[in-house]
Amino acid sequence: MRTLICIDALGVGGKERQAVELIKGLTGKSEIECRVVCLATHDFYLDQLTGPGISVDFRTRRVRWDVGLFYRLYQTLRQYRPHLIHTNGLMSSFYTLPLARFMGIPLINGSIRNAFPRGDFRWRVEKLLARMSDYRVANSYAGLRSRGFAEAEARNVVIYNGFDFARVERFTTNEAPRRRGGDGGRKTVGMVAEFNRFKDYPTFIQMARTLSTRRRDVVFVAIGDGETLPACKEMAAGVAAIQFLGERKNIEEMVKTFDVGVLSTFTEGISNSIMEYMALRKPVVATDGGGTRELVVDGQTGFLVPPQNPDALAAKVEYLLDNPETARQMGEAGEARLRRKFSTARMVEETVDLYKLAVANARGRRGLPTFTAS
Repeated sequence: MRTLICIDALGVGGKERQAVELIKGLTGKSEIECRVVCLATHDFYLDQLTGPGISVDFRTRRVRWDVGLFYRLYQTLRQYRPHLIHTNGLMSSFYTLPLARFMGIPLINGSIRNAFPRGDFRWRVEKLLARMSDYRVANSYAGLRSRGFAEAEARNVVIYNGFDFARVERFTTNEAPRRRGGDGGRKTVGMVAEFNRFKDYPTFIQMARTLSTRRRDVVFVAIGDGETLPACKEMAAGVAAIQFLGERKNIEEMVKTFDVGVLSTFTEGISNSIMEYMALRKPVVATDGGGTRELVVDGQTGFLVPPQNPDALAAKVEYLLDNPETARQMGEAGEARLRRKFSTARMVEETVDLYKLAVANARGRRGLPTFTAS
């Protein structure tokens, strides 16, 4: 089955990470032939797509709205003749949907990666493109509902993000967290997220300020980069315990040092950061809302707290710092849940099943024999 995966970019981000995990997983499926087309030059994750059977073609936009890109993609489609197209964002859907319609190729739209119930013009365009697609894939039920799509409709599908446990195999998690050099053995509370308007770093910083006034045994680390980073650094000025470590590729090594993993946010689909915490057996304290409730079981794998409530966040973080046995149990429960429901293998299998369904239905509508894997 020839599959064209068209992605917006390979830069830093949750949907980019998941695109990489899916592509790597599909290359191991003998019934799938996969070609990747990327519409931007960002290449943060490109080095993870260098294995056998993986080919990435860049069909970059020359201007913001590049009419010529339609023709360049049309040439790619004519040459490759895919059985289906799978997109992961607004731009990839915008440019491929008209071509898919014209050429009779089923399109699977995987752009629903958050759970905002409403948004700006971009959000509305993305929702419209999803509605016009043959199938819509969200990474959470909350995300599907946020766009007004019914769970019972066969063309509306939820496939949870998958975590590749090979990423953490070299890290042992049966011991106390391995401390970073020079931290004096202090405990670490960390948050991994891009600095943008969707991530609530101000609440994380206010929590860190609160706890720093009454204890000296904790360091608070923020890992990521983005447009709101300068403002957040200003908020944290004067508190030595708050550290900004920038954009990192060795996320697993950094999360290994955490005692508690935090995600303060406004809404999420299924967070890659939380999955990284769980994979390394870290208890989670996260903002309740969106798909996070589908990932974190409150009171079992961590705690869910109300949005924009630094006092509630501080209380749960401090409880875990003061109760290491409970923290350990929650971390182990989180890893077990991740392996059970959010593995890469499960994500890939469910995606392949959807591919087969989409192609069989498309062939059935055209009166052709249904697809059979050779």
